[in-house]
Amino acid sequence: MLALRKERFFFFNNLVSVVKGLEGQYTTIDLRNEACLTGKIVNVDGYMNVELEDVILYDPRGSELPFDSFFVSSRLIRYVHIPKGQSAAGIVEKQMQDLPIPRKKKEETFKVRRAKKYHAETVASINKGNDEK
Repeated sequence: MLALRKERFFFFNNLVSVVKGLEGQYTTIDLRNEACLTGKIVNVDGYMNVELEDVILYDPRGSELPFDSFFVSSRLIRYVHIPKGQSAAGIVEKQMQDLPIPRKKKEETFKVRRAKKYHAETVASINKGNDEK
């Protein structure tokens, strides 16, 4: 999915996750040259380069050109239409929940173990004092 560190950075710090959340859905993408594409998003990388299939390209003159597959570089994208019934915030939340975030298990330091030990002893002595009363 997101191989490079730079790609992961862009994914988490830009709105790439919105477009990534639209994978497998039909949508419209407006391009900077006034053309637009309508098709099914197959893949989106961390730089927001988009691969589509079953595409119709509407050029600025209004003619329609069908394509089986189409690749759009991120710098050519002006706007990505979000399908009705979905919100950008909801898509981003779902993307963040679905991503596995590697977490390193921290080993307890001696200081932490000692503090926990003293805390347990203190709680035990307090409980012992309450039991005697």
